[in-house]
Amino acid sequence: MPELEGEQLVFDLPVRPALDRENFLVSDSNLRAVDTIDSWPSGSEIETDYVKIICGPAACGKSHLAAVWGLKMDAYILAAKDLHLHELDQLMDEKALVVDGVENIGSDPLTQAANEEILFHLFNNARQRRHPLLLTASLAPGHLQIDLADLKSRLSALVVATMLPPCDMLMRAILVKLFTDRQLKTDEKVVSYLVSRLERSFLSLNEIVSTIDRTTLSRKAPITVPMVREIMAHNDD
Repeated sequence: MPELEGEQLVFDLPVRPALDRENFLVSDSNLRAVDTIDSWPSGSEIETDYVKIICGPAACGKSHLAAVWGLKMDAYILAAKDLHLHELDQLMDEKALVVDGVENIGSDPLTQAANEEILFHLFNNARQRRHPLLLTASLAPGHLQIDLADLKSRLSALVVATMLPPCDMLMRAILVKLFTDRQLKTDEKVVSYLVSRLERSFLSLNEIVSTIDRTTLSRKAPITVPMVREIMAHNDD
């Protein structure tokens, strides 16, 4: 974890999110999901254990964890909404797969049926050929809008590794990481102010840091509590 520094001028540098395992912040709210990707596959799985799903609210780190697992497994990573753009035979030959954002599988009604059919075949392929398949979704399997009955049944039978809203400790750590990813310098007062007032969601953390980033760049000024207070008051209007 990088140390918090005093107020310094901010330069307009590209955002560089850290995607390696060491930079993922672990707490009770995400421990089960982290354990899932750290310990799987173990080599002792039964057939039904070759598909797993990580569920949690928007911007909670599901895709980050999936990317970490993908690097470990040399997996092919693709979005559920884009399944129809790929050749099924090629996907089935991949030794490991990540299908990200299953809640979006029907975002386009014209491609939903094709996407669901492909995912159903990938489900079966993972179990028959023991090619691990990791799914992510913002909703629990039973709440996903899936039309294909056989796919819906398979999803609903999965054991879910759930990521929960962050505690204060994790919110603080995530804020520091988000500021660091954007090359922004701030101090403990700003972080404490945000933790005590923000909605307890990962999305709100990402949104406020993005807004602070834009504000500091436009003003060419350091991040301070008065600036943050002004930004939050404007957002509440």
